[in-house]
Amino acid sequence: MRMVFENHSFATTRCAEFIDLTEDVENTVAKSQVQNGMALIFSPHTTCAVLINESESGFIRDFEDMIHALVPSDGEYRHDDMTIRTENIVPEDHEFPNGHAHLKHALIGSASQAIPVIEGELQLGQWQRVFFVELDRARDRKVFIQVLGD
Repeated sequence: MRMVFENHSFATTRCAEFIDLTEDVENTVAKSQVQNGMALIFSPHTTCAVLINESESGFIRDFEDMIHALVPSDGEYRHDDMTIRTENIVPEDHEFPNGHAHLKHALIGSASQAIPVIEGELQLGQWQRVFFVELDRARDRKVFIQVLGD
């Protein structure tokens, strides 16, 4: 069995930004020389998501509108109230409240995606792409890509 692991680092620019990782994943699969197995794409952040969907500007704008309507950034969230919050606090929480981003992630519920690899190729549908979606603000981020198989 072969295994390749890569850490891809980048900076996001805004909430609801879609970053297409498909070529990064395809390149990792090619480097791995795995013919049959799977590619796992994982975000170690609780305010981001990994999605598979169509790269079409209308969909991306619709998604952004929907996620902001469901969970507005200017809402009142207990996670942001430092007079009652007692857990998992870092200094930036006071300056950049992000309860909205945690709720958006919980609704989407996808910190990772697993994609079959057959004959050395990702088995994505015709229009499917792999996206990292920022749900908070401009930040430094990373995503892990792991390919396993024979």
